[in-house]
Amino acid sequence: MTVDAEAQPSSVVFTDGSRTDLTTEQAALVMSVLCAPQLLSPNQAAELLGVSRPMVMRWIAEGVLADVRTGSHHKVPRTQVLALRDRRAEAGRAAVRAVRAATTDPDAARTVALAQAAAALKVAARDQ
Repeated sequence: MTVDAEAQPSSVVFTDGSRTDLTTEQAALVMSVLCAPQLLSPNQAAELLGVSRPMVMRWIAEGVLADVRTGSHHKVPRTQVLALRDRRAEAGRAAVRAVRAATTDPDAARTVALAQAAAALKVAARDQ
């Protein structure tokens, strides 16, 4: 697909046939998505995920993120990065819900206590 970076859409047509007019800011956002590269460098992926480049490289090595090799360089599909970002955000929300539930639910309190103990052991092992 070729996108003219100078031309900005004035509206969006949905699959049901309905049309919505766009503001200038919304049109610019649509263009940024359409013109965005489909394959990202590890640095770009790290920026989108809010982590370091070494963490992205670790996730590639562990198979958490799929990569495409271009010579000796790694490229990560944008869809993979966005999906991982969504999974991480949902995991964070689930953790917050579990901690909040721990104040009233005995089962949740046990789960949180076990998770805290496991985290403490992991930190202790790392620091040795």
